[in-house]
Amino acid sequence: MENKLIDIINEKTPIVDLVSEFISLSKRGKNYMGLCPFHQEKTPSFSVSPEKNIAKCMGCGEGGSPINFLRKIKNISFEEAAEILAERAGIEIKKAKVQKDPNEIYYKLMQEVASFYEFNLKSSQKGQEAMRYLYDRQMTDELILHFRIGYAPPFSDTLYQLLKDKGYLVSDMIKLGVVKQKDDGTYYDLFSDRIIFPVTNPKGDVVGLSGRTTNPKEQTKYINSPETVIFKKGLLLYHFYEALPEIRKAKQVVLYEGFFDVMSSYAAGIKNGVATMGTALTKDQAKLIKSVAPSVIIAYDGDSAGLKAADHGIPILEKEQLKVEVLSIPEKMDPDEFIKAYGPEKYEMLFGEYTRDGYAFRYQYYKQGKNFNNANDLAEFKKQVMSMIKSSDSSIKAYYVQRLSTDFNIPLEELDTKKVLPTVIQPNIKIPERQKITNKFEKAERYLIFAMIRSREIMVKSIKNLKKTDFADHLTALIRIRVEHYYEDHLEFVMTDFLDELTQDQRDYMEHVILKDLFWKDQIEIKPEEIDHYIELIKQANSKRRLQYLKEKIASAETDIEALSYAKERDELLRQLMN
Repeated sequence: MENKLIDIINEKTPIVDLVSEFISLSKRGKNYMGLCPFHQEKTPSFSVSPEKNIAKCMGCGEGGSPINFLRKIKNISFEEAAEILAERAGIEIKKAKVQKDPNEIYYKLMQEVASFYEFNLKSSQKGQEAMRYLYDRQMTDELILHFRIGYAPPFSDTLYQLLKDKGYLVSDMIKLGVVKQKDDGTYYDLFSDRIIFPVTNPKGDVVGLSGRTTNPKEQTKYINSPETVIFKKGLLLYHFYEALPEIRKAKQVVLYEGFFDVMSSYAAGIKNGVATMGTALTKDQAKLIKSVAPSVIIAYDGDSAGLKAADHGIPILEKEQLKVEVLSIPEKMDPDEFIKAYGPEKYEMLFGEYTRDGYAFRYQYYKQGKNFNNANDLAEFKKQVMSMIKSSDSSIKAYYVQRLSTDFNIPLEELDTKKVLPTVIQPNIKIPERQKITNKFEKAERYLIFAMIRSREIMVKSIKNLKKTDFADHLTALIRIRVEHYYEDHLEFVMTDFLDELTQDQRDYMEHVILKDLFWKDQIEIKPEEIDHYIELIKQANSKRRLQYLKEKIASAETDIEALSYAKERDELLRQLMN
């Protein structure tokens, strides 16, 4: 494309109008200011100059001419951005003969399919039943719209008839896997009586579908589109295109296993999430992440399968020079379960306290299930760790060789890395601090745990008066739930039995913190009015944390309407606290 034509396209595109399509701007003197769409910030530093017809962030330096801005914000090529703006401005571009995309008709057909299912979710009686299922899963209308969720009717050939009436070839319907043919020659829809999740490619074209049953008796929960000319699961990530603006701001991708994990996390404020689709992570997916961000957090399920998948994915991501961290979710939960159990605020807190680098995660993971008094288990662990650091730089090798030697009393000369190891310097890893609560609130949580252990009646009272999300400290909250579950299976509380049922970190907290407290050691009596006081203090602490959260949301709100919605809840909370 000639420079003269590029200049004309830029001149004919008002930069303020273009940028306003993506962010809110306010006038500041000659220019306009807004929050940068390319990195996270609370104070606007993205400057848009109508006089110079350019936009630039004073913080990260991103921006440029109208074409450059559109190219970066949409993650498209310079030529594509220029063509889009030229068409808007009515400028004709003489294109060289370019071969038409042979898949264009397939994208159009899949868009038709997704739109039909979206319409059917909101406009049919069975669709309303599916909506109730989604509401029960804590989905909102906003989320349903953002993720373009639909519903496939229970009738066998509704989609087929619609596409046929619109002139699409049945051979294309079959090629894309949305319609199947029976032995008798008749056609039927692949998806029937299922909630539909469209899957897009990195350009935003719908290329595949996943259908989830709402029937608990149905053995097959999900049915996915088959691999087609445009739908190859190993090349795609669910929600990748939709998350691009947030990924650019955070300069990081959060990688999940399931659709509902992405959706729940999005609702909880973690909007830069994507997911693999029932397959192990591939190098092509790692390259896709690398193309938009330098960093990735693996947030797979906390069960054994999720840990194994994380172990598989780390080296694939590291080969692309990505900074890799792993989020370890307590209680073997998946992200969706954790958010529903403890709420979005505690979920956001996990990203500081429960993330570890890929090496630290694998070192602990390889320890699981091993008896280190058994020579075979020790040899296997040593082999796994040495394999983990095989391709690492010398400082990481040195650190983990020294750690192996120290932890298991193995002579350094037996841990040959085929290189002279440099002097080991312990890495200065900054551990994020836990959210602190004032002393009286912290004591209230701990003393209520003491009281619950002593009395089933107090345990029942706490369940009636406190939500699971009211405890601030993660470990105390999890132990509280463990106490409740213990009473479900036991008539009386036996401490040794209870400790045996805890995870290692929960047991450590019980033995080294809770049971070391003088209140417990001296068996100080807790009066009924004190129980009421502790419950009230815990509620107050939760309200104060919520109040602080609302203040931050109001400060960072992009619109007056959004700020007002948070302000109403803030004012109500203030009234409650004053009372």
